[in-house]
Amino acid sequence: MLLSMFKPILPWRGPILWMIALLALLFTASTVVQVLRARSANDAIASLVANKDVSIDPKSSPSEVILARVNQLIFHDRIDDAQTLLSSSEARIDPRVRARALYNIANERTRRGSEFVRKGDLDHAAALINVAKSEYRLALKLDPNDWNTKFNLDIAMRIVRDLPQAENLPDDEQATPKKVWTDLPGVPKGLP
Repeated sequence: MLLSMFKPILPWRGPILWMIALLALLFTASTVVQVLRARSANDAIASLVANKDVSIDPKSSPSEVILARVNQLIFHDRIDDAQTLLSSSEARIDPRVRARALYNIANERTRRGSEFVRKGDLDHAAALINVAKSEYRLALKLDPNDWNTKFNLDIAMRIVRDLPQAENLPDDEQATPKKVWTDLPGVPKGLP
């Protein structure tokens, strides 16, 4: 009975075995390629952490390598280069890793802004802190549960406060100021 079930498959046994062997070979090759890519990424991250200057391709590098390079650029006070690298790779980078990179860049901007506050240069401080606040907010959109980002945004908002914006009034009300005195002729008399 059992042999009669497999009788139609017996002529195809050789090609089926070759197909299974080919699929196993492709799976093994794919796994080897992934292991080699991971080893290369780990070597690049180790070199960046060891403070060696490693150039990376933002279009093909893994997200963690880009984060390590951003952190190294921040460490060397090259925040504009870090921002450029992050912007050029934002289309393909993992959102959580991008949020972490934005957090690190915003922390550096906040640190620099607080140094300007200590020196009394409030204009430069406000500019840096405002950019940092927008980066914290963007990082929170990407990773809304990150407590550290929420806390540091609160700190940045305490350093430079967000002032309420004037509401959009019609053009005729913005052009003419409100009249303090009444339209009656003469100077008002009496107590207020």
